[in-house]
Amino acid sequence: MNTKFTLLSICTGLILFLAGCSKDNDDNHEGIIPVEEVAKAFSQKYPNAKKISFNIEGNYYVADFMNGTASTSAWFTDQGKWMMEKIDISYNQLPSPVITALKASTYADWKVDETDLINRAGMGIVYKIEVEKGDTETDLYYSQYGNLIKTVDDASDYSDAPIVIPDAVTQLMNLTFAGAELLDIQPNSEGYELNILDNRIYKIAQLNKDYRWQNTMWQITPHEVPSIIAEAFEKSAYANDKVKAIFTLINADGSFQLFEVIHGGQDTFVAFDVFGNIVKS
Repeated sequence: MNTKFTLLSICTGLILFLAGCSKDNDDNHEGIIPVEEVAKAFSQKYPNAKKISFNIEGNYYVADFMNGTASTSAWFTDQGKWMMEKIDISYNQLPSPVITALKASTYADWKVDETDLINRAGMGIVYKIEVEKGDTETDLYYSQYGNLIKTVDDASDYSDAPIVIPDAVTQLMNLTFAGAELLDIQPNSEGYELNILDNRIYKIAQLNKDYRWQNTMWQITPHEVPSIIAEAFEKSAYANDKVKAIFTLINADGSFQLFEVIHGGQDTFVAFDVFGNIVKS
């Protein structure tokens, strides 16, 4: 009897959840019925959601719904933990630095197909722009300040998903990058790349395959280059080269300024230590 009563209670709760979300005849519910934990978490986070449809993608329950006038998707674990939301926004709703960055990029003449705001648990907001040219589609991901985080070609084969942050990365963010926002974690040949927004400065931290920090790099302006290094560059064999960008690099050996120049017709990186000595070309 207790088992039957429990099952009846769960079913009743789910029916009430669906009924509570349907406030008018225009609302509809398709797909699957979520487990009680997910249904409860969803109704608490999105109390005004309409036109709700639940499905399962990988290890997550995904709800597609209207939140006000915004078409939204939200990801939950089967325990009801909110992990991510993707909100369909208009091009004009993009932050102005993102629009400026797109117009200055190699994708400026591509057709903008769709724009989204992506918000993940424990991470900063990322803006996604789907662009296309001919038969080619690409997804561009930007920080709110217009920093290009990554590009994903053949976008139709790529699906956005929640990111489970490893404990080692959480500890690194709390200690080394306290107060900064983690935007993305990308695997590469060396291990993992962390894309970080640190007090409005976009930084890339390289970790090894055990999530141990290796280095951090970020772009700076010519005015931010220490005078001793600026003078050393002007006296070097690269002084007349076109400077494409300047970066600060910090690793276990210290702090360095990297100049990306066009030398002899090729892109070249020249590194100076804090004393103005060239340590790597």
